[in-house]
Amino acid sequence: MEIIISDEVKAGIEGKALKVDEIKALINGAEASKDKITNGSKFLAKKKLGDVTVYADYSEEGGALKVNSVYAHKMILQDIVMDTADTEWTYVKTGAKIRKGHTNLSFMGATRSAPSLVDPASGESWLEEYLAAKTIAVAEMLFSQKRA
Repeated sequence: MEIIISDEVKAGIEGKALKVDEIKALINGAEASKDKITNGSKFLAKKKLGDVTVYADYSEEGGALKVNSVYAHKMILQDIVMDTADTEWTYVKTGAKIRKGHTNLSFMGATRSAPSLVDPASGESWLEEYLAAKTIAVAEMLFSQKRA
């Protein structure tokens, strides 16, 4: 299936030191394995690339896959520490309802819990863009500066 990435999204991908081909491979892998979540109108897939977890938010439009955004974080997703309520998301791979929850994240020797989308049965977690692109990015920067 064709993957459409706007110039604006491409610039964001390159600004994160990622490659467009890596994002296409992430999406193709998620499509083939069904290892993605959906809320009916869009999909969220993730893949670990080196020491970075990369997410692609995309939707199906007119027989093609349109990438809405790409984001990433260096924090390591660990265990789910809590789940509270169902969300509108479903894990395509298993058909399980995704729940609101908290997942332990580890970075540079520190571990903290953060809000996440979780599937308790599989142990999988996904961070939403608002958190990864802002709060998590600031925390990673502060930890890195402190250690420098």
